[in-house]
Amino acid sequence: MPTQSLEKVDSLITSPSSSRWAIALHGGAGCLPDNVTPERVLAYRQSLERILRLAVDLLTGGGTALDVAERTVMALEDDTLFNAGKGSVPNQLGYHQLDASIMDGRQLACGAVGAVSTLRNPIRAARLVMEQTRHILLVGKDADDFGRLHQLDQVSQDYYFDPVRWEQFEASQQQLGYPVLKTPPYGMPEPAEQPIATGDTDISRGTVGCVVLDSSGNLASATSTGGMSSKTCGRVGDTGIIGGGTYADNRGCAISCTGHGEQFMRHSIAFQVNWRVSRQNESLQDVVVDCIDNVLQPGGGGIIAVDHRGNLSLEMNTKSMHRAWADSTGQRGVAVYRDETR
Repeated sequence: MPTQSLEKVDSLITSPSSSRWAIALHGGAGCLPDNVTPERVLAYRQSLERILRLAVDLLTGGGTALDVAERTVMALEDDTLFNAGKGSVPNQLGYHQLDASIMDGRQLACGAVGAVSTLRNPIRAARLVMEQTRHILLVGKDADDFGRLHQLDQVSQDYYFDPVRWEQFEASQQQLGYPVLKTPPYGMPEPAEQPIATGDTDISRGTVGCVVLDSSGNLASATSTGGMSSKTCGRVGDTGIIGGGTYADNRGCAISCTGHGEQFMRHSIAFQVNWRVSRQNESLQDVVVDCIDNVLQPGGGGIIAVDHRGNLSLEMNTKSMHRAWADSTGQRGVAVYRDETR
């Protein structure tokens, strides 16, 4: 668990209650370097706290798990600190292609988009795929066109640009032996504001996500990402794959994953966690820890999850995972590094 002891978590295991609610969100897992500036870490914490406050207000105000998960991820997509929506990393050619997925635990309804490049909030398109089509996943230009047809906010490529992500991209290109681009192929945007000094040269595997249990006992999960820096054009990671990086089932739990997407897809991590909780009667914390420690490779990423009883689990095998959580028992917290405790 992030900052609470396992003893305290165990003491919170109760029977399902119509008034019990819980929420967790993440802004990606990685390895923040030792020289990252205090200003950058503070900015992460402040954004996480702001978005957590928004989510809790929505949830305690009667919002459904599905609505709260979507709105929370939208807020994360709109924040340049995170690798999703505005602030997404570039692909190998310097363009931005984004993935997102969402799932409603009531009927296992789900939707996703992959490799979109003109949508301000890909998570909105994922929900529309779930609600307005017979399908689960739409990709590329057709997914962008689908969003346009449904009047979702459209943006140009320079909307996604962030100078910190571009520096990470240049380092990634050099590390992989690809041509290093000094400026984006769509032109260097004028900075809207002075970026926060970072010292953050982590080649991010970041993603954003949210898992929710609402007071009616319903679960939902939503995840969004800009993907891997320098990824091959057209690559879709676990965020766009139901069962890989996102899953929700009222009989079990809601899960959102972050990290090296191919690992999560290879092991169907999100589906595996729910299956073991709902069908094998394993505890949420035990399953998440086992997947982190024994299924994923070291440094593979992180998982946030909440089960139908309101138990939260936030675990990672990376040095850091930007995360926040709250529930109706009074638990509440924000953390960046793995070893943070109260």
